Amino acid sequence: MNQTDTTSIGDVPAETTGTTGVQPCWLLKSAKAMKLGKHAEGAIYYQILTDSQRQAPSFKIVSNEGGGYFSKEVVAFDSIESCLAAHPQDQPFPSKLLQLAFAGRSSNNAGFLAAILRAEGLLALAPDTEGRHVISGDWAAWKASVLAEPGQLLESEPVDKEEKAEDKEASTPAADEKDPPRRAKK
Repeated sequence: MNQTDTTSIGDVPAETTGTTGVQPCWLLKSAKAMKLGKHAEGAIYYQILTDSQRQAPSFKIVSNEGGGYFSKEVVAFDSIESCLAAHPQDQPFPSKLLQLAFAGRSSNNAGFLAAILRAEGLLALAPDTEGRHVISGDWAAWKASVLAEPGQLLESEPVDKEEKAEDKEASTPAADEKDPPRRAKK
């Protein structure tokens, strides 16, 4: 079962998820993953973080092109592995299997995480089944590789520019966030 622990790095409150409750303090990678939905447009921007001992990677969705709710919580890699542990490795599975890795309830969390895991080479499109995934790649090698990245020491929780502006307006962000809708050019 996932536990959510609200702690802080510097002056910025942060949410952590997973059984360790350890606050990430190293930013190892910032990247984007294309959305997987049939009609989805845009990308998901995410970060890979780790703790001070550099033993456990975690993921954080930081923004979403095109709108849609998602939780801006830190999700431990161990929690993701636990979600998939009981599932046969060679059998296709839906994104919703990853929902248990999150404390937040947004229905987009699992699909966005699946997109991230595909971008990292840890999942692949299941053959002959639309919208399903199969486990791929060497997860242990990926974990060792990402933890070996030099990374950037964080003095506060990593945030993007839009979040900084939002933080000035609201003192505490909600667990499930939505990027503002984009307007079409006339």
